[in-house]
Amino acid sequence: MNRRKNNQIIKKYLFSLPYRAKLILVFSLLIILTATILGSITYYQFSKSSRDRTEEYQIQLADQINQNINRYLREMQIMSLSPLYDQEIIDILKSHQEQGQGTSFPPAAERVPMWRYISGLIHMRNEIRGIHIMANDGTIFSNLDSNTVMLKVFESDNDWIKAIKKADGDWVLLPLHKPFYYLNKDTSVFSVSRLIRDPSSFEPLGIIKIDLRQELIQEIVSNPNDKSHIFILDKNNQFIYPNKEDKIIESSFLEDLGNIKVNNYTNIPIDGTEYMMVYNQSDYSGVKTIMLTPRSSVFSEVNHLRRVMILVVFMGILISFLLGFLLSKPLVESIHKLRRAMNNVEKGNLGQRVSITSNDEIGELGKGFNHMINEIDRLVSEVYKTSLREKEAEIRALQSQMNPHFLYNTLESINMLAITKGNFDVSDMVSSLGKLLRYTIDNSSKIVTLEAELSFIRSYVAIQRVRIGENLQYHEDIEPAVLHVYLPKLILQPFVENAIVHGEIKQGGIISINAHRAGPLLQITICDNGKGVTPQKLAMLKNLIKNHATTSSDKHNGIALSNVHERLQLLYGKHFGINIDSQEQNGFSVTLTLPIQTKEEAGRERNISG
Repeated sequence: MNRRKNNQIIKKYLFSLPYRAKLILVFSLLIILTATILGSITYYQFSKSSRDRTEEYQIQLADQINQNINRYLREMQIMSLSPLYDQEIIDILKSHQEQGQGTSFPPAAERVPMWRYISGLIHMRNEIRGIHIMANDGTIFSNLDSNTVMLKVFESDNDWIKAIKKADGDWVLLPLHKPFYYLNKDTSVFSVSRLIRDPSSFEPLGIIKIDLRQELIQEIVSNPNDKSHIFILDKNNQFIYPNKEDKIIESSFLEDLGNIKVNNYTNIPIDGTEYMMVYNQSDYSGVKTIMLTPRSSVFSEVNHLRRVMILVVFMGILISFLLGFLLSKPLVESIHKLRRAMNNVEKGNLGQRVSITSNDEIGELGKGFNHMINEIDRLVSEVYKTSLREKEAEIRALQSQMNPHFLYNTLESINMLAITKGNFDVSDMVSSLGKLLRYTIDNSSKIVTLEAELSFIRSYVAIQRVRIGENLQYHEDIEPAVLHVYLPKLILQPFVENAIVHGEIKQGGIISINAHRAGPLLQITICDNGKGVTPQKLAMLKNLIKNHATTSSDKHNGIALSNVHERLQLLYGKHFGINIDSQEQNGFSVTLTLPIQTKEEAGRERNISG
């Protein structure tokens, strides 16, 4: 209710604004609307293009990073196979088979060949932190000296050692970890490793472990957008790059990686900031590359465009106010002149005229005003004539009301004369005719009860019996509950007349009316035992009813049927009307279907249709 009241107040305020203010307002709204539509389309297309470009670039970049990492890992895993092809290395490892055997410092005869072999593998590879071959007894052979790496350890239950042994000879990618054999306990590396077996007996001889620096990954990912955050994970979602201590974003987003498609992107919130996340997983190594880019950086150019558009719209509004103020002055002046002339006419000065100086709409309005004043002058002179015509119409209306009363009184006099003379048949016929006339001439009510309509039918049949004979039988089977249902006046008589005239009912003819309630509907059936119609004639009548054909001049072509059917549909809707049925030499029946209504409802339907 309050909302409607507020809308009415706003409309009243807008309509009461001066014409000049309305022009300025229209100019402003047009510019705002045009700029908003064009700007929205431009903003949407530009933001979509920017997002698509960023998405495509980052997916390609993530794929390229994975390919480079895989290329390097292939080299490392091939390098990890080389000890199997050097018999001297195999023999040295065989001499360190049992845990606890050997000295704390391997002899030079073993140390020197091992150092030469490993140094050959690591030559010109600065990204490799170290290559270590660990024998089963805990001896470590490395390219690094004893000041960096312990050469004898006995810890063999680390997670990464268990992972290598579980791989059973396959290469293993180890995520960032701090190996126990480094003297500097803060050393973090990721590694490629595998179990070394005796080629002849397949007995485990030790482990080769290639430790890699994170600088390797930094070189591979050196060219991305500096606002993007890149994470490299193994197949178990353990970090390879960057170091956990160096991460600037919490890793809670890793829980949702299982729901992300490979080589795809999604938008995720992290710490209250929206990020575009690109995800790529390698089929070869299982390495996952994840790139997180703040949406604010992706749409930085779009946001700049939006600020420019807002500025343009603001400038457009200022320009529209200026143009509206300048251009509206000559238009408003003509309107003010016309308004002053109208105020004079309101005061009774019918000699007021407006001087026309333009041929535009305002000029046309002025011409119309002058023509209107001329017409008012002419019409004022005809007021008295019109008043006389109205009085004459009232007299004729009184006369039309007197004529029916004169006719009723005359019929009543004939009736009394017939009774006096003993002509009771004539008396009954005159009495029935009087009832028919009163019912048909009375225009005070267009809707009647079923009981009143049936009373009219009885009077009509009584007159027909005098004409045809007493053997004309008429029956009613009416549910008492429907006698007071309201229906349109004079909708049953045409069917009774059709039964008598077209059904050729003479002596022994039967006409029956049945009325009953069917749920919310009233069904009335008028049937006779006349000659009926042929199937072809029945089909033609149904077609006339369906098409509302009322233009034929032949009264035997079903015009009454069509008229009543159309009348019911106009009053109640397309679901109501009449239905006919007949068999040749076996009578004719008409069924009317209409809603059960109170007097108020029926009167409302009549007013709407009228």
